[in-house]
Amino acid sequence: MNDEAVNPSMSVQQHLARIGELLARPLTGSDPYHLVILRESRDFAPPNDDWDELMRTSEEFEGELIELAAAMDARWGPHASMSMEGYVHAFMDPDDNDLPPLFRHLCKSGYFGDLLYWRVGDRLLAASVGHEDKEEPVVLYAGVTGSWEGFPGSE
Repeated sequence: MNDEAVNPSMSVQQHLARIGELLARPLTGSDPYHLVILRESRDFAPPNDDWDELMRTSEEFEGELIELAAAMDARWGPHASMSMEGYVHAFMDPDDNDLPPLFRHLCKSGYFGDLLYWRVGDRLLAASVGHEDKEEPVVLYAGVTGSWEGFPGSE
């Protein structure tokens, strides 16, 4: 389970190369998923708490996710999407400890945005934009897991 940092000027092709590396990593019982931050903005903590810039940055990252998803669709077929809303509620419930590891990590990181995901061989590849708190950076990230636990149709 690695979170890796990022070069803010990476292109979609560079993102795909990093995702390819992520897909090649072994998954084990102690490492059931891997995450990589593909791009990270600056933080928006005071005195840098410019709401308009945060909104522009969020829109820019969402646009980059759309471009990346189109390239990933071309490579791995059409993506599916899912809401993280149910996992956020479960994460906030102190009596609910049944979140799959990938979803627990995303919630702990504050990455509550909808997930786009693809089946790539025996792996599941997900991508999204996360933003934990108004003061935190906006991130574009990808994750890989070998488990469909928690994804639609896994029940």
